[in-house]
Amino acid sequence: MSGLFIKRCLESGLHILDHSFENYLRDESRFTGHAEALITAYFESDITKTILLCNETHTPLTVVSGKTSLTGAPVPLGGIVLDIKKLNSMNLDDPYKVGPGAILRDYKNLVDSIGLFYPPDPTSEDSCTIGGNVACNASGALSYLYGPTRDYIQGLRIVLPTGVILNLQRGDVFSNKGVFRIPKDILKPHPEKELLIPAPSWKTPPWAILKNTAGFYAADYMDLVDLFIGSEGILGVIVEIATKLLKKRRPFFSMIIYLPDREITVGFVETLNLLTHLNSPFRRATPDINLNKIPHVQSFNEIDYSSFRLIAPSCMEWFGCSTASLLPEESRKHLMESYGAIFVEQEYDNPEQMIECASQWSELIDQFNLICGDKSGRIRTQVALDNRQSRAFRNLRQSVPEKLNEQIHPGFIKIGSDFSVPTDKLEYLLKMYDELLPKGYSYVFGHIGNSHIHANILPGTQAELETAEQVMLEMSKQIVSLGGSIAGEHGIGKIKSKYLEMAVGKGAVRQMKQIKKCLDPNNILNRHTLLSIEN
Repeated sequence: MSGLFIKRCLESGLHILDHSFENYLRDESRFTGHAEALITAYFESDITKTILLCNETHTPLTVVSGKTSLTGAPVPLGGIVLDIKKLNSMNLDDPYKVGPGAILRDYKNLVDSIGLFYPPDPTSEDSCTIGGNVACNASGALSYLYGPTRDYIQGLRIVLPTGVILNLQRGDVFSNKGVFRIPKDILKPHPEKELLIPAPSWKTPPWAILKNTAGFYAADYMDLVDLFIGSEGILGVIVEIATKLLKKRRPFFSMIIYLPDREITVGFVETLNLLTHLNSPFRRATPDINLNKIPHVQSFNEIDYSSFRLIAPSCMEWFGCSTASLLPEESRKHLMESYGAIFVEQEYDNPEQMIECASQWSELIDQFNLICGDKSGRIRTQVALDNRQSRAFRNLRQSVPEKLNEQIHPGFIKIGSDFSVPTDKLEYLLKMYDELLPKGYSYVFGHIGNSHIHANILPGTQAELETAEQVMLEMSKQIVSLGGSIAGEHGIGKIKSKYLEMAVGKGAVRQMKQIKKCLDPNNILNRHTLLSIEN
């Protein structure tokens, strides 16, 4: 870092440090990098000044906020770190606008206080930021019913890598004949002519069928807002977010449902998927469900689904039996005696409906136990009817990745998957984990309702590390062959960039590089994240 660069930063009024910022050199994956200085942005103008200076000097710039990534995306590999967490504005008078540095939990609490609801709820909601959520199209437990961050973003104010500000609302710009044509009036300063950006030509699968954050979003007649959501911050720096809010969430009760084997698990999940589609307006695509393929539940398709008209879980989370050691004693004991457990939350309108809904859940489980007989063991449940108990159940699920990270061996990183498969391929995903993951230091949990389950390997020796990497590569190939994604919600980042071409194909990677080049001609912004580009 030249003294001239620091001098120019100070002359521009930027807050820059060239030492004592080690905390900015890693993320939750334990991936570690290096940088020459840290700039803290307090205003939009700080971001613009920093980008212009980095562009002029061809200095790499890595943008960070919450640093909760599991892919190395916010970890710098040289150059400058730009911290935007101070851009955390929230306002009760205009709750639909929020700064990118706002903590998700704080924003959810603010809108809840005025009777509104912002559904995205990744596990790290107490520390992750809204801007980071937009960058990776974060989802979370409630996305099973309500969908991911993308569904709740109405507009973005973005500082492009050239220093130009794009003030974009959903509906302003759509792709047409392979390009986005951005009019001059939503760019600042106004250029002499409209800005043209190549549009992706491949298609991203519908989210309700396959969770996927591997590369840019792509669709026919695509809204430009969607290009930036999930682009992992490599196309611009978000400085303001316009959200879509719902009415306050209904009350709910919770259950942990312990399942005896893999086949019953798949049958139960697919049944809940079908009921959720039938009973809830939020599920927009019908899963491809064929209960005749599930040996233990062949006769369940004879059940009258109208008997369960209230069953529509808002989340469906998975605890594999491998996570038992991470749970409190009572849950640990139940889980060790099971194949795994599903955590669900069920919403209702009033106390009378809650009683009827709980009765329907009980009847559904009884029907499964009757069908399964004594062959595999019975389905067992724990029920939480009040808010305190329900929150305790939710905390169990949220604590699993946190406790897992605490067990990472010194000198090693966690080797984790973010695999998702089409909703009709859940059985293949579970079978693959059962057969390929090394025993004793692998842990399985995640979003089973979306067929999106995380596998994590904690190597403690070099041999275990090599085994973990080989297993992840083999599983990645199998996932792609099933039509699945190697990145269901965390994105690609730096750790998985070597797998991107395998996941999306050479043509899609080539197009993404063209889009990146158009918006960031000097390749200064978040280098080495998602795309490997020669500088």
